[in-house]
Amino acid sequence: MKTPVLSYIITCLALAASATACRKQTAVQEIPADDVVVAVGDSVLTRTEVLCRIPAGLAPADSAEMFNSIVDGWVERHLLADIMSDSPDEMARIDRMVEQYRRRLMVASYRRNIRASHRWSVPDDSIRAYFRNNSASLILERPVVKGLYVKIPSDAARLADIRRWMITATPDAIDNLERYGLADAIEYSFFEDKWTDWNLIARQIPYRFDDPDSFVATRQNFETAYGGMTYLLHISSFLPSGEVMPYEVAAPVIAGRLELESGQAYERQLINSLYAKARKEGRLRDFRLNTPPPASPPK
Repeated sequence: MKTPVLSYIITCLALAASATACRKQTAVQEIPADDVVVAVGDSVLTRTEVLCRIPAGLAPADSAEMFNSIVDGWVERHLLADIMSDSPDEMARIDRMVEQYRRRLMVASYRRNIRASHRWSVPDDSIRAYFRNNSASLILERPVVKGLYVKIPSDAARLADIRRWMITATPDAIDNLERYGLADAIEYSFFEDKWTDWNLIARQIPYRFDDPDSFVATRQNFETAYGGMTYLLHISSFLPSGEVMPYEVAAPVIAGRLELESGQAYERQLINSLYAKARKEGRLRDFRLNTPPPASPPK
């Protein structure tokens, strides 16, 4: 049987409880008295809310321990919050911290929205000019390679032919490979005509490449087998880490840098316009304009 106070609390908090329940409810309903686990002042924790936070599949003892831990933590937080509420100075400090954090979140969200809603197209001639003037800063962190890669069942009928075509990798061999050897292939990559990040190739092969630079410099052809699959790799050309990026590798990196610079310039322009507008409307009074900067502290 509910007491009048408990009934009042339950009725007032039904909306909050429905928002935190595991399933959506179509209307606010009174919380059953037997669903209330604990109450501190006007705050109520329901069994439904606690159970929502316990993962399925736990042993009964572990589930019970977690249930009690959640309830105890909730009670501790509310009791400590009650103590803090009796300290006006501390509550004022916390309110200021919350407001500062809220403002930082708002600004960060606004800036993300600006970046998401503006896409700056970087002209190709700007990318090439940047490459000419800044190639010394565009250094490979990993090797890049050109070549061929095939993943095929180890019992494929033409595996021997595929192996031979991969090793020679002449135009005729590649033509034969693509005409007759890929019927059973699971994966095939042709990158003879473009520099490709070594990691993009290595992550497809179940083998530990401890030293990528040493590997690409000494192994033109590589084969390994795992799980009923054979992996064949032919490296026709490579550039080791530490070398200047080829233009085709550098171009997307440069475009990213220039897009970032454009976005930062746009943000600076926006902030400057907001400053000017706020000064004009009298909302911003910047006293630094009439105050000399502080002297540097002595060393």
